[in-house]
Amino acid sequence: MTVLSFYSTFFGFGGRLTRSEWFLRLVLMALLCIAFGSLASRFVGELGPGIFALVYLACAVTQSTRRLHDVGRAGPAFLLVLVPVFGPVWLIIQLCKRGVAHENRFGADPASRSDYFKVDIAR
Repeated sequence: MTVLSFYSTFFGFGGRLTRSEWFLRLVLMALLCIAFGSLASRFVGELGPGIFALVYLACAVTQSTRRLHDVGRAGPAFLLVLVPVFGPVWLIIQLCKRGVAHENRFGADPASRSDYFKVDIAR
């Protein structure tokens, strides 16, 4: 995996994510940021964990935006989280919804398995 593909996987806004991919990426990034943040605290003090907390926040925003793309919402809809009470509840509902089953303006359905198992019985 090149640095550019790692960056686009965890910090790119384009494309769609299934619920399981979204959740696993957030958990993986949380574990990595906790580990590197605690390691950085030994060398840089309190600044280290703060930097990795910002890295995690950036990753969470981009991955959640990609998850919103899967349910057909645009990225700026994520800003509704700033509305007290209603915003976070709405965002959690949207992030947990099933994605649209067809291609939308953000890309192809990441959960489609049309070529998963094909059998050619004509032979």
